[in-house]
Amino acid sequence: MERHELGRRTGSFAPGIDVSGKRLIFVSGNVGVDGSGHIVGKGDVAAQSRQTFKNIEAILAEAGASLRNVVKITTFLVAMERYADFAAVRAEVFGDHCPASSTVGVASLVSPDFLIEIEAIAVLD
Repeated sequence: MERHELGRRTGSFAPGIDVSGKRLIFVSGNVGVDGSGHIVGKGDVAAQSRQTFKNIEAILAEAGASLRNVVKITTFLVAMERYADFAAVRAEVFGDHCPASSTVGVASLVSPDFLIEIEAIAVLD
C-alpha cells in the first residue's frame, strides 16, 4: 500500500493520510471482549485497548489486511484521564506506522464495563 502522511507528526499518530485508487475497509466500533464474549480487563483501559486492537486485527485479517493497513482510527474513551494508558497501547500496537487518530471522551458506552471503543478504516491495494 502506498500512503503519504500529511502534516507534521506530533505524537503516535499522523495528522492526515493520503491514499487513492485503493480498496477501503471500514471496521465498526470494537470493544475489549475476547472470543468467548467476556470483557477483558474490567477497569483497565490498557488491557481493554489491547484486546480491542486484537479484535480489529482479526477482522482485518479476514479481508487480507493487517493493522499496517489502517489509515484512521476513532476512539471513544469513557475516562479521558486514562488517555495516556490508551495512547501507550496505540503506540505499542502501531509502532512507526502511525494512522490518523481521533479520541473522543464519552459519558458511557453500551455496557458500563466497557471503557473504550475503537473503530478503524484500512486501505488495501
